[in-house]
Amino acid sequence: MCADCGQKFSADRWTAVDVRDWGRLRESHPHLCDDCQSRAVAAEKQAEADERERQEQERLRQETEAEQAARKASGWLGRWRS
Repeated sequence: MCADCGQKFSADRWTAVDVRDWGRLRESHPHLCDDCQSRAVAAEKQAEADERERQEQERLRQETEAEQAARKASGWLGRWRS
């Protein structure tokens, strides 16, 4: 049965998730039916994309702060600031 929706696996599904090739599974989510597996894979890809976007935003924020600090320190009063 699918761990997410409870749908029973068919004989074809059991052969698709059968362990092969030195213990590696042929399916990425053998405990899920095809529909739930496609949703799980899509959710994982979306989570990875969200994490990359968050990291990019953090990098841009840090660069902006560093530029502002450098600009502030480079003024004619900058040498008296700490």
